[in-house]
Amino acid sequence: MFLILDGNNLAWAGFHALRRSMGAETPEQKVRAALLGLTGSVLGLVARGGEGVDVPPKPGALTRVALVFDEGRPLRRRAIFPAYQTGREGDPNFMDNEHLVLEGVRQFTDFLVSCTPVEIVRGVNTEADDLIAALALQSEAERIRIASTDRDFLQLVDERLSIWSPVKRVLITAENFEEHAAPKESSGTPVVFPRERYLDYRAMSGDASDNLPGIPGVGAITAARLLAKAPLEDYLSAATALPMRAALGRKVRALEEAFLMGEARTVVERNRTLMDLRLAAKNYPSLAEYSKRGAWDEAACRAWLKEQHVTVLDVEATCRSLLALN
Repeated sequence: MFLILDGNNLAWAGFHALRRSMGAETPEQKVRAALLGLTGSVLGLVARGGEGVDVPPKPGALTRVALVFDEGRPLRRRAIFPAYQTGREGDPNFMDNEHLVLEGVRQFTDFLVSCTPVEIVRGVNTEADDLIAALALQSEAERIRIASTDRDFLQLVDERLSIWSPVKRVLITAENFEEHAAPKESSGTPVVFPRERYLDYRAMSGDASDNLPGIPGVGAITAARLLAKAPLEDYLSAATALPMRAALGRKVRALEEAFLMGEARTVVERNRTLMDLRLAAKNYPSLAEYSKRGAWDEAACRAWLKEQHVTVLDVEATCRSLLALN
């Protein structure tokens, strides 16, 4: 199996978890929290063959591992939508800690490149999402797993590709996709729609984490209800609001106007361009220039883990798994 790890996503998740448990407050403590959090997340997954927690080690289960990072700012998407991800730059928690998390990342990636066969993939002003999609879509591996909490990757799920969400600790596959992708009514009932319409679901409802608005009046539940009944294009091309009223069971004037006046199409086309990872992956026909990979040096690997006092790992299983990648 080819394991692709969303480096920034795992780094921040690990940082927040260990910062709390370690009581890290000084810059040095925060860097260490970021370093140990990422080390445990990445090498733990490697040792378990890409499987979740409470799974025994599976040395030899992985044939390739890539750890992918953002670098710089998302210039391509900001050229289309200048407000893209600007909310993060106004978040004091992000701004105050970004350089400390990145220092932890630097120390860990320097270690990986120095003595392990884990690939480090990144490019200047390039988003990890795009590189991850390109790696997955270009791979000939029989099975691919992406480790990330980013729900944008759900658009790539198929019979070959699955997503491990480390915070929720769930594995999302083609078989259980609807259970995990569908939003839930207040009653807890999921609003299920076809898996191939997931990108349109995201384009309609937007993504607050990226400061990307959806169609006015359309939230996750409304988008799912509409797509459960018909493809998005049926609503965009309809001459009247009748198909929408039939799908929702009621009249929603603001929403109907957004579709009939063309605003919905404008929003959807912009969001598709920004969110479509299959489209973005085409910008990276060759990934060699973005990738670095070290040679396996077991003694150096063991020495670094001992020096850093890494105690959360099964070191023997980790080393056997890394050896299998060599």
